[in-house]
Amino acid sequence: MTLPVKVVLDGTLFSECELRGANRDGMMRLTEDITEELVLNSELDISFASNYYVEKYDSALKRFISEHYPRNSSKLFSKNPPLITNILKWKEMFKTSLSGLSTSYYDEINNQDIFHSFYYPFQKNVYKNRIRKSITFLDIIPLKLNGYPESLIQKTKAIVECIVSGYAISISSFSREDLINFDKRINPENVFVAPLAASQKLFYKNIDRHDWEDVKEKYALPDHYFLSVSGNDKRKNIRHLIKSFNKFIMQEKPGDIHLVLTGNGSHNRSMLDDMNINKEVRDKIFIPDTFVDSNDLAVLYSNSISFFFMSLYEGFGLPALEAMQCGVPVVASSTTSLPEVVGDAGILLSPTNEDDLCQVMNNLYSDSSLRERYGNLGLKRAKTFSWKRCAEEYAAIFKQIASNPR
Repeated sequence: MTLPVKVVLDGTLFSECELRGANRDGMMRLTEDITEELVLNSELDISFASNYYVEKYDSALKRFISEHYPRNSSKLFSKNPPLITNILKWKEMFKTSLSGLSTSYYDEINNQDIFHSFYYPFQKNVYKNRIRKSITFLDIIPLKLNGYPESLIQKTKAIVECIVSGYAISISSFSREDLINFDKRINPENVFVAPLAASQKLFYKNIDRHDWEDVKEKYALPDHYFLSVSGNDKRKNIRHLIKSFNKFIMQEKPGDIHLVLTGNGSHNRSMLDDMNINKEVRDKIFIPDTFVDSNDLAVLYSNSISFFFMSLYEGFGLPALEAMQCGVPVVASSTTSLPEVVGDAGILLSPTNEDDLCQVMNNLYSDSSLRERYGNLGLKRAKTFSWKRCAEEYAAIFKQIASNPR
């Protein structure tokens, strides 16, 4: 009988989950979802340790593991460093090489097969340890596009350096090829692919009228709307979406359709002011005053006419998958990783052609059978993505990594 692969998971994101409570970002939720499946996989022996040690984080990690993965609560590597007595600030955690952990702590970890981080680059003492190291790789966008903070650029560089001397599990084939082409020092055989999934607890088809009326009143939503997830990142290409929507409204004169932009409301309003959009169109662009609660997302997605994701550059494109899982027609860019996610279950367009996007808006607005067709195709394709499948792929990758010499 083959022994299970002994995998240490970096606990940093779990500590942040505990400290932030319900206010968790997407990466935290993804890490929770996949770990729920990993700890159930009989081919893996999962334990936890803090890659970045902060006393506050260590205590939070213990609480989180005890509550969420009680069967693994005894498999937590922890050692209180005698030299650290205060809570280090966030930025200091990445600027400082923490050397307070004892040698025995690292010796214990070294008896495992693999140390895996879901996001953060390895801290110096872990980096020097001879245990095999792997990291979930998202993208190198901050190294290829302008406008990102120096802290994120440096962290991305550190992640790449970890992969040069270790292994990576990329979230898409596109991201894998992007990484390999970016840094020729990386061995392609050490970079694997395991596509993400969308939470089935948060994203599902929900057209219950009572739920819709509650969410509609809560956010003062319009009855009929296109939906898009926005933010202050230019690569999301929201200006292109707004310009196309403007053209659609001015040409077709539909009377009862809005464009709902969720995300960074203040940025979206400022962007609209800068664009000097026609008032008739501006009145049809709706920006919720508050962030949408995660438990309301399924209703928001499910009751939209269609979802638009015209991003110029994505490592995966999770919002498109979330929308498909809610049975919503998806229109996405035909670039980078998005074709891997959407396939033929949605409409893929150039992210720069306003006329094509305008025409698709009109088609989906006026043709209910077209909406139903793509909604059903999206539901079917979304079923091919799951955290169980992702965890199985991780397990197979971990087995392959563990078979290589240290």
